[in-house]
Amino acid sequence: MQQCLWLIGFLLSVNLYAQEIQRGTITSCAYQAGTALEIQKIRQSEGDNWDSFEAKIKQIYEESQGRTDLLIIAERVFVEPAEKTADDIHEQIFNACVQRQQGTEPIT
Repeated sequence: MQQCLWLIGFLLSVNLYAQEIQRGTITSCAYQAGTALEIQKIRQSEGDNWDSFEAKIKQIYEESQGRTDLLIIAERVFVEPAEKTADDIHEQIFNACVQRQQGTEPIT
C-alpha cells in the first residue's frame, strides 16, 4: 500500500513537472512568434532586406543577449518571402519552436 501511494505521488510530481516545462515552452514560443510577427510587419512596411534590418537593430540596441536573440528570430523571418503574411509567419515560427522544444522539428 505504501509503495502504491509513493508511486502515485511520484507520478503526480512528474506530471506537474512536465506541465511546467510545457507551460514554459508555450510561453517562450509565443514570445518568439509574436516577435517574428512584428518583424515581418516592419519588414513589409519599411521594405527592409536582411542587411538593412540587421544594421538598424545593431544601431538601436547595444550588444547583448537580447539583441542576439532578436537577430536569431529575425533571421528565421527573413528566409521567408516578404509577401508571406505576418500571421503565417507567426504560426510557422510558433509551430517550429514547439517542435524544436519537443525534439520533433523536421530537419530541412
